[in-house]
Amino acid sequence: MILERLAEKLFSGAENDKEKAKRNAYGILSGVMGIAVNALLFVVKFAIGRITNSIAVSADAFNNLGDIGSSVVTIIGFKIASMPPDREHPFGHGRIEYITSLIISIIVVLMGFELLRDSIGRVLNPAAVEFNLVSFIILLFAIAAKLWLGKFTEKLAEKIDSKALDASSLDSYGDVISTSTAAMALLLSRFTTLPLDGYLGILVSLFIMYSGYNLVRESVDLLIGGRPDPELVEEIKRRILSYEGIIGVHDLMVHNYGPGRCVVSLHAEVPEDMPAMKAHDIIDTAERELSEELGVFLTIHMDPVSVDDEEVERTRRNIEKVLREFPEVLSIHDLRVVGSGSRKNVIFDAVVSGDVREQEEKALKRRLAKRIKEAYPGYNPVIIIDRQYV
Repeated sequence: MILERLAEKLFSGAENDKEKAKRNAYGILSGVMGIAVNALLFVVKFAIGRITNSIAVSADAFNNLGDIGSSVVTIIGFKIASMPPDREHPFGHGRIEYITSLIISIIVVLMGFELLRDSIGRVLNPAAVEFNLVSFIILLFAIAAKLWLGKFTEKLAEKIDSKALDASSLDSYGDVISTSTAAMALLLSRFTTLPLDGYLGILVSLFIMYSGYNLVRESVDLLIGGRPDPELVEEIKRRILSYEGIIGVHDLMVHNYGPGRCVVSLHAEVPEDMPAMKAHDIIDTAERELSEELGVFLTIHMDPVSVDDEEVERTRRNIEKVLREFPEVLSIHDLRVVGSGSRKNVIFDAVVSGDVREQEEKALKRRLAKRIKEAYPGYNPVIIIDRQYV
C-alpha cells in the first residue's frame, strides 16, 4: 500500500492504461531509489577505502558507482517500454524492459570481472590494511542499506513481475555479500597480515560474475523467445475447455512482446456436427472474454473433429498403441480417415517433444509410418510433424 501511494504520488502519469502507468511508476521509483542509495554508498565506501587502504572496500565502492548506471538504465528502459504502440511497433515497446535487464546483467558481469582483476592484483602485490572502527561500523550500515534496497526492489519486481527489477534486486543482494566480505576482510586485518581482502575479493567477484551470467541467460532467453509461463498455458487451456462445445485444444502458441503483451493463438476442437454459426459464436465469445480476463491478445482457430465415428475412434486407438513405442511423440490430433476398402489414408498431426531436433523429424516420421504399416497393413499413414511450443 505504501509503495503504491508513493509511486502514484511521485510519478502519476497521463496514461490511459492504469496498469501500464503503475508499471512505469514502479520502475522509475526503483531507479530513483537506486541512484540515491548507491550515490551515498559510493562516496562513503570510497572514503573508507582510502582511509583503510583496503582494495576490497575501494572495489566495492566502484561497484556502487556501476549500480548508479544500472539505475539510470532502469529508468530509461521503463520510460521507453511504457511508450504506446506505433506504426512500426504494433505490439508496443515492452521488450525494451528485457533489453534493460540484459544491460544491467552485463554491467553486473563487468563489475565482477573488474573486482576479480583488482583482487588478484592485491594478492600478487599485498599491502597492509589498517583497521578503523568507525569505518567498520559505517560498512555495517552500508550492508543494511543495500539489504533494504534489495528487498525494496524485490517487492516492486513481485508487484509488476519485472525481470529488469529482478536483476536490480539480485545486484543489490550481490552487493550485500561483497560489502560483507569487505567488512570481514577489514575486521580480520586486526589479527593477520595476510592479504585476506584480496582472496575474499576473488571469491566475491566469482559469485558476482556467476550471478550476472544467470541474469544474462534469462534476459537473452526472453529476447530470443523462450518457453512461456507454464501456469499461463495451463490457465488458458483450462479456461478454453470450460466453454460449451470446445472438447480439445492443440497448437497453442504464446508470443511474448514484453510484460503484459502476450499474443496467444490456438486451435480449439469442436464436434463436426455442431452448427457452424453456433461454433463461431462460441469461439468469438472465448476470444473476447479471455483476451480481457487474462490480459492477452487471443486468436482461436476452430477445428471440427469427429466424435461419433466408430472407425475414426478405432483408428485413433490403434495409432496410439503404436505411439507407445515412440516416447518422443507426445500426442496426436486432427486424425482423419480418407478412402474406403482395404487401404485407407490415415492423416494426423504428431506432436513431438522439444528434444527432437528439426533435422531428426524426417527420420522420425519415416520410422513411425513404417511401424504403423507393419502393425496395420491396411493403413497408409500421412503424418504431419507438429512441435510442442508450450
